[in-house]
This record gives sequence, C-alpha cells and structure tokens, in this order.
Amino acid sequence: MSSARDQLETLAPALTFLLAAVPLAHLLGRLGFFDAVARRVSHRVAGVWAWWLLAAVTTVVLNLDTTVVLLTPLYLHVARRRGDDPLVLAVVPFLLANLASSVLPVSNLTNLIAAERVGIGTSELVRGLGPATVAMVAVGFVAHRRWAATRTMAHSPADAPTEVEPEDAPDDRRALVLGGAVVAGLLLAFVAGPLVGIVPWMAVVVADVVLAMALRWFPLRSVPVTIAVAVAAVAVLVDLLVPGERLASLVDHPGAGGALVGALTAAALTSAVDNLPALLAMLPAVDHVTVMPVLLGVNAGAVLTPIGSLANLLWLRNSRAHGLDVSWRDALHVGWLVGAPAFAAGVVVLAGQRALTG
Repeated sequence: MSSARDQLETLAPALTFLLAAVPLAHLLGRLGFFDAVARRVSHRVAGVWAWWLLAAVTTVVLNLDTTVVLLTPLYLHVARRRGDDPLVLAVVPFLLANLASSVLPVSNLTNLIAAERVGIGTSELVRGLGPATVAMVAVGFVAHRRWAATRTMAHSPADAPTEVEPEDAPDDRRALVLGGAVVAGLLLAFVAGPLVGIVPWMAVVVADVVLAMALRWFPLRSVPVTIAVAVAAVAVLVDLLVPGERLASLVDHPGAGGALVGALTAAALTSAVDNLPALLAMLPAVDHVTVMPVLLGVNAGAVLTPIGSLANLLWLRNSRAHGLDVSWRDALHVGWLVGAPAFAAGVVVLAGQRALTG
C-alpha cells in the first residue's frame, strides 16, 4: 500500500492541475479573451506552420499542459474566424503537446520525475532526446499537412462563421487587459515559480479565483472530477498488477535494439494506462542511459491514444467546451495517422544515435 500511496502522491500535482485547468479555459472563454485575440491574429498569420511552431515552442519552454489549455481554444477561434475546418488547427496543440515534450525537464512532469529519480540533467535530456524531438516535429508537420489535405477533400468546414464579425467588439479591451494579465501571470509563474516554491497548479488555482471574482461566475460542472479519479485508480491498479521484473527484462538494454524495444514498450503501456503510471512502473528498471527510450515512449508515444496523457484528456475537454464536436475516435484517428509516423521517426533517430555512440 505504501507503493500505491507513493504513486498517488506523485500524481497529485498533475491531477490538481487537471482539475483547475479545465475551469480556467472556460473562464477565459467566458471573458471573451480567445475571441478578442483571434480577431486580431486570425488573418495576420497565414497557413499552419507558424501555429505549429508556436505550439512546439510553448510545449518545450513551458509545458504540454499550457499548450493544451491556452492554445486549443485560441486555435479553434482562429480557425473559425478564417472559415477553416476547426479540427485541422485544433489538433495542433494535441499533437505538439506530446511530440515536443521531451526536450527540457520543465516540458513534461515525466521528465521532472525521471530527472529526480534517475539523476539526468537538462544537458543530458537535450542531447539524448533533442534530435528525436526535432525529427518528430518535422515529420509530424508533413503528416499533418497530408492528413489535412485529405480531410479538406472529404469535408467542408462544419462551423465556419456565416457573418464577418467587426474587427473590435465592445468588450475586447477588458478581455484583452484582464485575460492578458492573467495569462502573463501564469506564464511567469510557470517559468519562475518553481524557483520560489510555486508549482503550476497553484498558479492555475489563483488564476481561477481572479477570473471567477471578476466574472462573478465559476463553471463548477466543468471540473473533471471523474477523469481525475479514474486516472488515480488506474495508477494504483498499474502499481499492483504490472510485473516490474518483466518490464525490467524488456527495457534495460543498451544500444539501438534496446532503444527500439524500450521506446515501443513504454509507448504501448502508456497508450493503455496513461504516461505517468506507465513511467512510475518502469522507472525501477532503468538507469540514466536506458531511461531515454522510456521517456520518448511515455512522452511522444502518448499521442497514440486519448488516454495516453492527462494533456490529451484536457485537450478533449477543452475542445468540446469550446464547441468542437470531437470524439475519442477522432483523437485516435489523428494520433495514428499523424502522431504515429512522427513517433516512429523519433524512435529511429534515437536508435541511430545509440548505434553510433554505443
């Protein structure tokens, strides 16, 4: 039972972030922040590549949850303002939150846990998974473009705007000033907060309180309690049922073959039970060398299923909350058609590195 308790204590910050972040997106939407920003940028940034890079940089420098919480509603509003298929742009944060989350310790809670438990530093993580991440971001962009082109031929935008809204709505100034201040405060807290003991969930709770007081409204029904409880239960079950010795025999191997098997094993377990329980189950079997394939599998391999990470679940909730009719099947479809080729490219690059360095 002590082991299960340790699992829950490790998961607690991520689950608390989940519970607070979903209402935050609702509050910013109610304020009109995403509408106001979209009115100013939707026709000034053409194509998808800039939005793709923004999501990648946000994930690397801040974290994957920030990408999903703040960029998903914005991308949806931008797509609608431009009359584009909203799903094509809305899946970008979902994809990059997974594919770009292996570069720095702050990019993903899994990286922070591994850095603490195994003893890897920022430079080791950049050298070990930076090249694979670059490959995944590049291949993912190409795969996304091909998928989007196919979708465009088969569908027309379901909810493109029927009227052109005025460039400035009456409440834009308030939305931009208050919403911008809250978002800027969040970003500052995410970057500098850990230096003074402020973790991300604390910053999000404060942002919720500020916006709820300003709006005199709180989306209580949006708090994803059921999802949080389900993830916690899965973590306990994984701790009790997954055979650690068997995992050790699979992932604790050096070289290119070890990288391949380790990454695919981690991705398979992540796809079934979420990346945090998967990582905690596998950490006792790895060292500072073999942990890299495991991290690649739990981070980027999470793109393959909606349950692969809490960020994926956040993406689904936020997308639906902002009017996008997206299902688990849609996420699975995009994850395999776009995310799988990108993840495969990352695994190949990591295996190639191991083949060259031994």
